[in-house]
Amino acid sequence: MAIKELRINHVLLGDDDWDKLMQACEELGYNKSSILKNALQAYFKRYRDFYVKAGIADAQARGITSSEHFLILRDRSEEDLPTYLKSLPLFGQSPIDTIPPIPMEERYRRKYNTIELSRYNYVLLRVGHIVHRDSYPQMIGRMVRTHLIDNWESAYLPQIERDAKEDYE
Repeated sequence: MAIKELRINHVLLGDDDWDKLMQACEELGYNKSSILKNALQAYFKRYRDFYVKAGIADAQARGITSSEHFLILRDRSEEDLPTYLKSLPLFGQSPIDTIPPIPMEERYRRKYNTIELSRYNYVLLRVGHIVHRDSYPQMIGRMVRTHLIDNWESAYLPQIERDAKEDYE
């Protein structure tokens, strides 16, 4: 199967970011059930190299090949990875390091069910979990926030504004 599902009860997102996602759904035709998938796909397209290098470094520190590492993360669980032979690798500045954690308050918990990803992006997400050492709801929220910071003004907002003006420019 080319698709992997991550079951998740909620993601942590601030009001402004959640409102932007809902506005993209309402005004641009994105599907609410897959908006996070779209944001994560774009995030990993932009920051793929960081997570690929991190996955390779993590595999080396565990004494396995990058292919073995990839297959374990794709088909099994993080707990099935061998323990580190060396100290935890230094992954460097990550794309979400500048995004402060989202408060774990109930009001920021955006209910969700499953996020379907390609197997490749699923593995990158699991590498992210190793790198960031954070819960999936927190990490995904920070990744989506980064995506919106990177793309809202240049990709989403112009479409919304032009539609509101009812003009091409």
